[in-house]
Amino acid sequence: MTADEVINKIVITDEARFDYESLFGLPIPRADMKGECEKYIDNISGQNIGYYIRAKYYDETTDEMLMLFFYKGKTISRMQMWELAGICRADDWSEEMEEDGIIRHWLKSSLTPKEETDWVWDLRVREKQRQKEVEEWLND
Repeated sequence: MTADEVINKIVITDEARFDYESLFGLPIPRADMKGECEKYIDNISGQNIGYYIRAKYYDETTDEMLMLFFYKGKTISRMQMWELAGICRADDWSEEMEEDGIIRHWLKSSLTPKEETDWVWDLRVREKQRQKEVEEWLND
């Protein structure tokens, strides 16, 4: 290892852990997955990979081909963190969903949303307001 070589580290987010556990009802094989993914990123790091990586991963625990989604995280000294943001079956991913932003929206969704309002209540209030405006317009 040279003095300026980057050490890639995988951070498995709660969302990725939830994805795996809800798909298979099993705990995520953290050590295996982290080790393999770090090797994979080390192998492609000579290329210009940017801030987002999508990679296929064969999971021996479930005998399934998975699609893993990583975002570039913090850099600490020589260590580059990569956040495993989401996991799905490889067959469930499509280029069309990626291009339409569906994948990005899913990956950016949090298990604990910061929204403090009730969207159902807000929707009902907006609909009631719209209905009132239509009635006023009809009565004029």
